[in-house]
Amino acid sequence: MNDAVRVATDGLLTTAELAARPDFTLGLTAVSPSSRTIAGPGGTIDVEPRVMQVLVVLAEAAGQVVTRGTLFDRCWGGVYVGDDSLNRTIGAIRKIAADIAGGSFEIETIPRTGYRLTGAAPNLVAAESGPEKSSGVSRRVMIGGGAAALAAGGVGLWWIARPGTDPRFEALMARGDEAFRNGSALDEALVSNEHGPAMVDLYRQAVRIQPDNARAWGLLAYFSALGTNEGAPASAARLTAESQAAIRRALDIDASEPNARVALSLLRGPMLDWATRDRQLREILATDPDNLPAMTELMPLLQAAGLTRESWIWNERILHASPFAHSFLVIKSMKLWILGNVPASDKVIDRVRALWPMDDFGFLVRTMLFILTGRPRAALAMIDTAPANILPDPPFWRAAAEALDTRSSKAIEEARAICFDRADKTPWLTNQAVMILCALGLKDAAFELTDGFVLWRGKAVSARDANDYSRRMTQWLFTPPVAIMRADPRFDKLCDDFGLTAYWRARRVRPDYQVYG
Repeated sequence: MNDAVRVATDGLLTTAELAARPDFTLGLTAVSPSSRTIAGPGGTIDVEPRVMQVLVVLAEAAGQVVTRGTLFDRCWGGVYVGDDSLNRTIGAIRKIAADIAGGSFEIETIPRTGYRLTGAAPNLVAAESGPEKSSGVSRRVMIGGGAAALAAGGVGLWWIARPGTDPRFEALMARGDEAFRNGSALDEALVSNEHGPAMVDLYRQAVRIQPDNARAWGLLAYFSALGTNEGAPASAARLTAESQAAIRRALDIDASEPNARVALSLLRGPMLDWATRDRQLREILATDPDNLPAMTELMPLLQAAGLTRESWIWNERILHASPFAHSFLVIKSMKLWILGNVPASDKVIDRVRALWPMDDFGFLVRTMLFILTGRPRAALAMIDTAPANILPDPPFWRAAAEALDTRSSKAIEEARAICFDRADKTPWLTNQAVMILCALGLKDAAFELTDGFVLWRGKAVSARDANDYSRRMTQWLFTPPVAIMRADPRFDKLCDDFGLTAYWRARRVRPDYQVYG
């Protein structure tokens, strides 16, 4: 993660200074001093300046005790206004910690001394200053004519006209930056690569015009690498070769080009252990903290390793840079469900459905959440009225919803049979099938499908196409219905065999289900 928030701990913290402070996270909570907003699993809240001042001072102390006198000096300018004022402010922060942050941080009272923040180390969300290597301008670059600045760092830089640059090249790079800003590049990369060639073609044109630009080559390498996980073998082979060539070209020009390094991680990642993949992505983010391709790889890796709370932070950082990347809003809804906040999950997914009613990812997740949160009849209503081709395999989802609705022996057996059939014929549906089997209490069947899909062993092995990414992204093992598997001794062996235990040991962390239950 980023360096802990440590700044000067003396002097008055004015509201003007708040506006200059970078955003940071506390556990599951994103704190924005400049806008005086706090967002977490429980929603988003605007706070009074004094509340934000006190929270920032406590966060700056990074777990050290802050005396009451220091708080009065820094937040009230040394004017003693009575203990009640400070007590009310601390009470307000504690309510936010409980209601908005889901208890992921706390304010501890040190009797007769002061307070300290516990439970979460503060981390900067983004580096807001410092020169760009190539142009000498800050990360937030304002362009004349009122154009908005873009804060996506490694992939979000508005191009400024400079001597010797080609306006055609600048226009192409600006189009790519806009795709990152509005989320379309991220959504296409996450949900389906069928649109990927549009981004690949864009950067192909860019490198033809300006063949000595490392960033253009790096982004071509990245989108080409994404395409290797999907599509026909012939196109995957072509994109692999193109990505490899673009990686070499980008790194020859700039050995630290972050997007090429992410592309390299994408191509080589499955060959490496979990901890090495994690380390490589963090090394990229250490030098380019705003790099969206690296974040979009690290976030699901953490979720697949059962670290939902840590994964949440990275998903929020992605949305901070690209607020309308609706695939990551859908993921936010799923994380809220995993964290136990179904009402908040509903609010997010329902808003996504309202804004993008024909988005198949949002439709799928809304249907799945209805089925797995005790509302199968609502799922059946969605299935009955679904537009053509928006939901993959309606009979599969109908069988699951009917089994969980009626709980009849016949319906449960039909659901079990279709889960095994789809695991054989449509292997990527295995993760949903495992969750459904667990929700039906069919734990042994769930283990059988998991062994076949993840470890290629047992009776439920399918040799049909299922790309490597879907087999190694085990997010579904850490969802609420799969708790019955996690409570079984066989789950520990599964984690050992799949390399998760070694990853947790290497990072010296424990998965959320072991820490929080």
